[in-house]
Amino acid sequence: MKKLTPLLFLLPAMIACKATHYTPKTYDGQEIKAGTSGGVTGMIKEYVVFDNGQLFVSNGLKEEWKALPKLKRSLTREIFSRAEESDLINVRFNHPGNMTYYLVMKQPPRIREIKWGETGVSPPAEVKAFYDYLMTKF
Repeated sequence: MKKLTPLLFLLPAMIACKATHYTPKTYDGQEIKAGTSGGVTGMIKEYVVFDNGQLFVSNGLKEEWKALPKLKRSLTREIFSRAEESDLINVRFNHPGNMTYYLVMKQPPRIREIKWGETGVSPPAEVKAFYDYLMTKF
């Protein structure tokens, strides 16, 4: 019994140290959102990844988020590094179309929304390349 006593004191501490899980509505750190909207049905499909590796997906108009498996730390760092290297937080491009693709870069207090899909207007190469890269990781 004496050997179990220290464990009884450690158990509450271990439970209290459980990692905090946020939602897209409660997280206030850096995040990257990528998605599509529009088309005949007006549907929206978007992903959001936090700088802590949490990943969510939303399908539909109600913005109901489903948690996906957390990304590995190395992949999370790579995603945010690529976004920073591409300087996406400073890209100004707003050309939505019937079917719109978008990226939202959130680096509090700054938020940058990049939209494209307008017929005959192509997004900057670094935007398209980053979007395509994200879609292969999500």
